[in-house]
This record gives sequence, structure tokens and C-alpha cells, in this order.
Amino acid sequence: MKYVALATLLCSIALSGCAITVSELKSSHSSYDGSFTSLTGPSDTYRTLRDMARQCLEYEALLGNPVIVFSEFDGERKEGEINQKLLADGLLINNTLIEIESHDDKAKVSLYTTKNILSTGIRSPNISDIKRWADGERTC
Repeated sequence: MKYVALATLLCSIALSGCAITVSELKSSHSSYDGSFTSLTGPSDTYRTLRDMARQCLEYEALLGNPVIVFSEFDGERKEGEINQKLLADGLLINNTLIEIESHDDKAKVSLYTTKNILSTGIRSPNISDIKRWADGERTC
């Protein structure tokens, strides 16, 4: 029994040492997958992408760990973020960040995804998926 506790502790320490923050995800050149300008405004684009992210990016990953989506939108600044995270050993590990910013009357959408051992086996969107969703397609 003590070996199970030790293994769990070591796994938690290893995962926390590899965990990536949102700011690290945004500043890493390898994480940036591209951007585009949507046909709709920031709030409409945010709502559409949030709904599709919940539909397509929330599920139970390997070993039963949930992959969940968090989202927030600032109506005054007209910008928002949609984060896909893996819950493993009590840690929330960032996997995907969809950033929505105001660009004239449209929305600029940027995609960042983790590309390391922590993202192995996690369904991540690519920029063409995000663009399809923003354009109104409802398939994952």
C-alpha cells in the first residue's frame, strides 16, 4: 500500500514539474497553431466556439481522467478565452487555449496547444477545426 502512495506522490510531482501555465502556453512558439479573423463579432464567436469546445473537447481520457473545458468572456473588453484542461492527480493541466480578441467589428481567434508528453492521447483541435466551428459547422 505504501508503494501505491509513493508512486502517486512521485507521479504528482512529475506532472506538476511539467505542467504548463496559460502564459507559458501563449509565449511558446511551438504552442502557437495560428489565427484567423472570424465573420462575426467577438461575443458571437466566443459563444459558438465555447459550445463546440464543450461538445467536442470534453471527454474521459486514458485512465479515466476527465478532460474539461473552462471559458470566460469579458463583455467590456470584448475578449475571451476557452481552455481545455486535463484533470490528473488533482492537477489541472492546460492543453488547449483558444483566445478571442476584438479586431474592428470582428473577432481575431488564436489557437495554442501543448505539444509535450502531457498532451499525449488528448484530443486537441487544430486551427482548421476552430475555423470550421466559427463558420457555423457543427461537427467535431
